[in-house]
Amino acid sequence: MMWQDSGVLSRIIDVSAGREEPDLLLTGGRVLNVYTGRLEEADVAIAAGRIAYVGSLKEAKIEPGDGTRIIDVTGRVLVPGYIEPHAHPFQLYHPVTLTEKVLPLGTTAMICDNLFLFSRMETGEFLSLAEELSRLPVRLFWWARFDSQATLPDEDKLFSDERMRDLLSHPRVLQGGELTAWPSLLAGEERMVRWIEELRRQGKRVEGHAPGASHKTLARLAAAGVTGDHEPISPEEVWDRLRLGYMTTLRHSSLRPDLPTLLEGLLKEDGVPWHRLMMTTDGPTPAYLRHGFVDYLIKTALKAGCDPVEAYRMVTINPAVYYRLDEHLGGIAPGRVADINVLSGLDQPTPVQVIAGGRVVAEEGRLLIPLPRVDFFRYQGLVTSFSWRAEEDHFALPLEAGEPYPVIQLLNPVITRVAEEELPVAGGRVQLSPEDDRLLAHLVDRGGAWITRGVLRGFGRGIDGLASTYNGSGDLLVLGQKPDAMARAANRALEQGGGIVWIQGGEERFNLPLPIAGAMSERPVDELISLTERLTRELKAFGHPFHDPIYTFLFLSSTHLPQVRLTARGLLRIKDGRVLVPSEPLK
Repeated sequence: MMWQDSGVLSRIIDVSAGREEPDLLLTGGRVLNVYTGRLEEADVAIAAGRIAYVGSLKEAKIEPGDGTRIIDVTGRVLVPGYIEPHAHPFQLYHPVTLTEKVLPLGTTAMICDNLFLFSRMETGEFLSLAEELSRLPVRLFWWARFDSQATLPDEDKLFSDERMRDLLSHPRVLQGGELTAWPSLLAGEERMVRWIEELRRQGKRVEGHAPGASHKTLARLAAAGVTGDHEPISPEEVWDRLRLGYMTTLRHSSLRPDLPTLLEGLLKEDGVPWHRLMMTTDGPTPAYLRHGFVDYLIKTALKAGCDPVEAYRMVTINPAVYYRLDEHLGGIAPGRVADINVLSGLDQPTPVQVIAGGRVVAEEGRLLIPLPRVDFFRYQGLVTSFSWRAEEDHFALPLEAGEPYPVIQLLNPVITRVAEEELPVAGGRVQLSPEDDRLLAHLVDRGGAWITRGVLRGFGRGIDGLASTYNGSGDLLVLGQKPDAMARAANRALEQGGGIVWIQGGEERFNLPLPIAGAMSERPVDELISLTERLTRELKAFGHPFHDPIYTFLFLSSTHLPQVRLTARGLLRIKDGRVLVPSEPLK
């Protein structure tokens, strides 16, 4: 899969034998050997993007030529490029802008969710985009989702055998999952079983998504072909998965910063099978990236007392072995791709220099090479245009005085519960005051066909109108207390092809256009960091209690989390599938 050019192997053999000059020499450094766990003094010879030799160049009789670049790394430590095993490369950013941010931080490979792209594109379009993105210096591999995490009207068509067949067999697709609809698998759903059988025939992985699952459920999922899971939130849950043969991923995300707790518990016990563990940032929203990316995971692990060698293994050789990429990635050894991070020391995981595919691509946090340009708008599925416009009456909530209504209560940025409450009514409509911590919360079909009306408690007070096309179902989420401001925010988002728009006091307080599929910005990640931090600060002035409103936007319409969600069917209680308030045609 990764031997792309003929003649590469012959070139590497000739360089390793001293018959040809290398392209790049790294001399005088120490190499972290992830296979033995030792730091070894060694030179590294690189040719045709691969490592030709590791050891003493003098003993191997490998000499530089006129075309050889020599970098003296005396006093430095060389480690393999970092692998993010569970990436969501579309949290307002897109795969190219994420690459631009994380490559200087040492991440040289990501295994990526396909949901926001595949759910909007034809299969051929998505695979064409995946091939175009393969030109990036960070190697992008993909998952194949089996469900949408939302109640989409065309779910069966979206995840049809015809669409999935080409996806599952593609060489850059390494696993199925993450399986948020795992109850369907345990119920024996024929299509899902068939897809997992196909993945197993191809030697590919299946990732679960089973937060809080019992040993019995985890065991049944393992029997059904699930090979990994990234959802443990306690040390006991880590061990539950390890005992059942899962490759277990420890998460430290903007939503679930669990890594210190997990490692503290693991380090209290002997015989931890570190080779069965990986670490992930699990799709951080932009503000998290101010701290770093996979390098931040390593820093966090080291601070928690993790052995440095094991910390680096969890983001290099362990994911490479799990995804069956280790003959190419994950280590500094002959024949492997020359993805190498040059560090000041093992205690400083943010690299001073990054080598990807045998090229020096970053130094001191600065990208040194231009990235291939990707025109996302040439893919029809990612072009967003909305032919309808919102009206003030769309967002009013008709109700009789004294009539109870189900109110969604936010327990944290994403988990909810529901309670029947009496709402203030005037003139046959709900009228909320700025002191009230409840907002109208409506989900509107992206095509303008239907609306689901709800009320949300605990997001903020006195917000006039806030609209977001960035959400799990890809529809239009609108929050607020004033229907006229809600309509203005909605229309501004629709007019610009998507975005997050806040109207307050008759003025546009915040606007982040998201023209790519209504979910992704063209701005660099550093700009998105500043913008989303500003949005959070300003929402806090209106009583927002949490650290990450972006995740609330994302998950209010996602049906894989408890307890109640805004969906195309209506206000849906997840546990029993009961529709508390049905959706209505949009007039």
